[in-house]
Amino acid sequence: AARLAVKTYHCLCSGKCLGSFGSKALRTAPLSVVEGNGTKRAYVSILGGEEACTSLFVKACYFLTAPDMQDESFTFAEVRPLTGRTHQIRVHLASVGRPLVSDA
Repeated sequence: AARLAVKTYHCLCSGKCLGSFGSKALRTAPLSVVEGNGTKRAYVSILGGEEACTSLFVKACYFLTAPDMQDESFTFAEVRPLTGRTHQIRVHLASVGRPLVSDA
């Protein structure tokens, strides 16, 4: 059965900008989930897992420069999970070195 709902999320990622304004990307990687102690942990699995696909659209890039601090970059992105895996957006962004700001 086809999905009727389209879920759109807005995320702030840390790390080098994912691309220029308006850039689009598609991240596809199999995810596995491990359960333990009442929690679930998801990760990209090269040895299997369920296929997951996430589309990204760069809305803005931010650069923070402050004296006596390391320069930082951030990407504000519109993200749509095309499959519905546990922590899919979080895992896909972290796997390309751009974790959500809340996870960094």
